[in-house]
Amino acid sequence: MEGVDESARIELTLRLWGTGAPESFDDYVERLIGLLPRNRGRLERRAAEVDAGPGAPDALLVMSFPDSASVDGFLRDPLRVDMEDLAASAISRSLITDSRHRDGPDDDTDAEVVPLRADEADD
Repeated sequence: MEGVDESARIELTLRLWGTGAPESFDDYVERLIGLLPRNRGRLERRAAEVDAGPGAPDALLVMSFPDSASVDGFLRDPLRVDMEDLAASAISRSLITDSRHRDGPDDDTDAEVVPLRADEADD
């Protein structure tokens, strides 16, 4: 992209745990990835199966965005609302962490964690 400092892109890592419905899970992941271009995001890396033992996520996506406005746009994209029913049937747990570029060792603030949907265990 012209005018975008590629070294300043913001990366989000999304870990997803499925409900055991692989077709719904794959459909959800593909639709989520499909929202990236609308928000000037791109998929940097994708691991369809994370082989790290019990409790490991079923998929890991690393996405990048040119600025925080694009990250916010992706997280608040109205088309994600259309995916809530699919997410409920496909995803049991999700975790998003950021890897914003920090200026130096003094800026050691924790990354903000934003779940894709509310944890139903709190009900």
